[in-house]
Amino acid sequence: MENSLSKIRHMALGAALTIPLAAVPQARASDITFAVIGPQEYNLPVNFKDPFNVFVQYGEFNSTNKVWTPSGGLYNTNVNTNLFVGLSKYVRFWTFDSIPNVGFAYEVIVPEVMITGAGSAVKGIGDPLTGPAVWIKPTKDTTLGLQSFVQLPIGETQVSNHYWANYSSIFFDWETPLLGFTGNAGAVFRSIQSAPGVARIDEGTTLHANLRLSWKATKLWEPFVAFDWQTTGSANFANGGGVAGLANQETALGAGVMAHFSDVASLTLRYSRGVEGYNTGLTNAGYLKFAYVW
Repeated sequence: MENSLSKIRHMALGAALTIPLAAVPQARASDITFAVIGPQEYNLPVNFKDPFNVFVQYGEFNSTNKVWTPSGGLYNTNVNTNLFVGLSKYVRFWTFDSIPNVGFAYEVIVPEVMITGAGSAVKGIGDPLTGPAVWIKPTKDTTLGLQSFVQLPIGETQVSNHYWANYSSIFFDWETPLLGFTGNAGAVFRSIQSAPGVARIDEGTTLHANLRLSWKATKLWEPFVAFDWQTTGSANFANGGGVAGLANQETALGAGVMAHFSDVASLTLRYSRGVEGYNTGLTNAGYLKFAYVW
């Protein structure tokens, strides 16, 4: 029975989100779904005796003045947009004796958002996410699971998406003594956007994939490379008035390092940059993740 914290270190379940960007001075700003995850994000246990908790603080700083054109080139807007995001996450993990070899979790994520650009700034608490995850371990070194989260449009007006959303994805993890490989693939489904004082918009569906390949260089340091991709369908006016936002896509590559401070605490840092895309802002972002298990 895996019942010690030393066997569940850094098992902060990987749920992130597309940051609320309704107020960004850029029609379809870039922020790849689940881009905040780190190495061993889905290295999760089963058959542990006692429930346990995880707190994770994610951070993101994305600064860019470039956008991908419809043909895939980069255009300098001469307006620098800065996105600062904190994601505070609490997760509760448990199992059922009657359902062996299956793990369960439920989590709540609260985003804190600040966006600056063109001489203006907005900030506030964004739309929270909440939902469950379930997983199995096909082998002792692998994990396979499903997560599904609801995003509630109850954040502060300036940084709320003003729509309901569902984030559903499959996730996996494979660990060896030398390497770790983890990731997810899924979709984001959105309701009609109903922001105050503007036309109602039928937002497009997003597909995404996020992969992390890490090298367990030492007991303390775990360098890794990152791949993030997403594509989003066009947004249309709900009354049939035409296209409100063009379909967009971006791929970003990055590198970073995870520091294992102890059996229950870790810190991950990463930089990522967009390498291809269209109709969206260029990713030029630094990421931080602090995880604590108790």
